[in-house]
Amino acid sequence: MKIVGVAACTVGIAHTYMAQKAIQDECAARGIECKVEAQGGLGIENELTQEDVDPADLVLESVDVGVENEDRFEQKMAEGKFLKVGTSDVIADPVKIIDQAIEIIKATGGAVDAPKAEAKAEKKAVSAAPQAPTPASKQSIFADHGKTLLNAFNTGVSYFIPIVVIGGVFLAFSLASGTAGANGMEVTNPLMVSLNTIGMAGISMMIPVLAAYISYSMAGKPALAPGFVLGYLVNNAVVTPNGNSVSTGFLGAMIMAVICGYFVRWMKTWKVNNTIQTIMPILIIPILTSLVLGMAYIYILATPLGFVMDWLTGVLGSLQGGSAVVLGLVIGVMTAFDMGGPINKTASTFTMAIMASGIYGPNGMFRVAVAVPPIACGLAALIAKNKFDDADRQMGISALFMGCIGITEGAIPFAVKDLGHTLPGICIGSAVGAALAAFQGIDCYVPHGGFIVALATNNVALFCLDIVIGAVVAAAILIAMKPTLDKQAK
Repeated sequence: MKIVGVAACTVGIAHTYMAQKAIQDECAARGIECKVEAQGGLGIENELTQEDVDPADLVLESVDVGVENEDRFEQKMAEGKFLKVGTSDVIADPVKIIDQAIEIIKATGGAVDAPKAEAKAEKKAVSAAPQAPTPASKQSIFADHGKTLLNAFNTGVSYFIPIVVIGGVFLAFSLASGTAGANGMEVTNPLMVSLNTIGMAGISMMIPVLAAYISYSMAGKPALAPGFVLGYLVNNAVVTPNGNSVSTGFLGAMIMAVICGYFVRWMKTWKVNNTIQTIMPILIIPILTSLVLGMAYIYILATPLGFVMDWLTGVLGSLQGGSAVVLGLVIGVMTAFDMGGPINKTASTFTMAIMASGIYGPNGMFRVAVAVPPIACGLAALIAKNKFDDADRQMGISALFMGCIGITEGAIPFAVKDLGHTLPGICIGSAVGAALAAFQGIDCYVPHGGFIVALATNNVALFCLDIVIGAVVAAAILIAMKPTLDKQAK
């Protein structure tokens, strides 16, 4: 029996490699031949070749984003020898996921000694492979749209993050050298002016990259070019038929990218002769998509989307006191709830998207909150020795380090082991830290968290203090809720 797989999370750091290891370890424990490709922040590692894929009994995708070179798996999808889950699913319960994989292998005749598949098993195998190709139809274009959109947004964010980092870091350093003036921070040092120019280049690219890779995730390479064009269009002011100059930023980018993805999907179903087919992806689809959707945006969508974007920016920019604290509480809970999963990434996407409009407060809240869960778990494990065993304390050291560099996933091992006693504490602690950041008006100019980005905030001391307070509160709740180990557990 042979399983090949792909692991890919939104950021391409923690979840990617944790999922890869979970699959490999579980398969090794069962004597199953396995190879898992990681599509992480460094690109494709341990790459699967077609020679790896063809003899495999099943392809297992543990992903939160679109998969590069997914056409390698088309035959396996068509045969139903395919299972797609999230990275958190595999990390939390690899036994369950590999059990599902084995059932699909048996149902599709992959196991030599597999019993004859029953209809129910076959149905389960088909439902586990939502990406399997189906005859071109309207239903196939919109099939499984919930997962399609979630993966598309996560893919956009994964490519969007490095651009934000470039823009945010260079801008933060350049502005830190400036002086406060009537028009904000004024930078006069020639070197810092150059850094500011580089940073602004990154900021200008954020929205086009976000839109392009959302479209790419939904419809492949033919959607990439029109995605870039539409992203640039929405990020710059266009003159509408009523004479107004409108820019819709991240909201327009996400909406137009989704429309672009579905439009290109539809065009790819067109029945054309072989000559036309060869130029469809490089000429007809990009040009026609850019023309139709570009015109639709300028003449129909720009005005209402601009109104909504102005309202949203105004509301978020004016949040102060109690209103800001409420937003901080919500962001904090979302951040800790699934420790780097879809809910966490939803909060992350929102905060990074609003950064494109020059509002950095929500990002400050989120970047405090991401560090709290792992630091809290590490502190609790090291302090309460009568409630955590030696293995917990070893995990605690790693969790502390991960928290300091803003990787929320460091809390996952504690949550997997004892979710009921872990989740309340880390959610409350993250909410407290984020609410404090909101109340104090902490801005963070880069899309990462933890102490390592403190210099890229508008108040280093308070940013670090909020992380510490949130972690101490969470750790205290964890220790209070955690039952004492019995003698055997010790």
